[in-house]
Amino acid sequence: MSDGFVYWYEGDSNSDPAETLVAALEEAGLSLGNPSTGLVSSITNGPDSWGEQVFLTRGELVESVAVVRRSGGGEVNFQFWLDGETDVFTRVRRPADGDVTVIEFGLDGMDQAQQTEVVEAVRGVMRRRWAECRGFVIDRSGATEDEDWDGIVIDASSRFTRWPDAFALHADIAAAHTELSAFPARQEPPLVVFDLQWTLGSAAPPEVR
Repeated sequence: MSDGFVYWYEGDSNSDPAETLVAALEEAGLSLGNPSTGLVSSITNGPDSWGEQVFLTRGELVESVAVVRRSGGGEVNFQFWLDGETDVFTRVRRPADGDVTVIEFGLDGMDQAQQTEVVEAVRGVMRRRWAECRGFVIDRSGATEDEDWDGIVIDASSRFTRWPDAFALHADIAAAHTELSAFPARQEPPLVVFDLQWTLGSAAPPEVR
């Protein structure tokens, strides 16, 4: 099982309806409504309640995502589903400064096949929106959960201490990370992609100097 995650950083896309994003993820295989019940659920994040399901309509959930994407701060937490029992905890947030929306997908409690299903679904949607992609992080084990990924991906204000399975940075941000110069990468404009292919449970990856 895993406590991993996928983080997707997307540039300012206020003109793109939130419905387009949600529908694209559903088309890729993530269901917004629980397949067994049809219910759409957000997850509370305080201050009066934490981690509880709140059922709402699809339109209400999509509007919540839209509000976050066009505001300077805030977040909405909700569930996508692989099947009636397997949820994908999802957070859409927008850091207070800047023009980036962060979309987070939890891989907690999933086996390898379920992880792959989520990762491939998200990567497929990212590919269709590649021009707006500012970066991504894929960490199937959750080993880099404590890294300051916002600082690494958005403005290069932080440096790496541990490495995920794969990540990508906008070309100008990658150039600012001089510690990456010794590592192989492939150019996929506007991103530079580092796909490290670490084996889960293996020894630590090479030291970043």
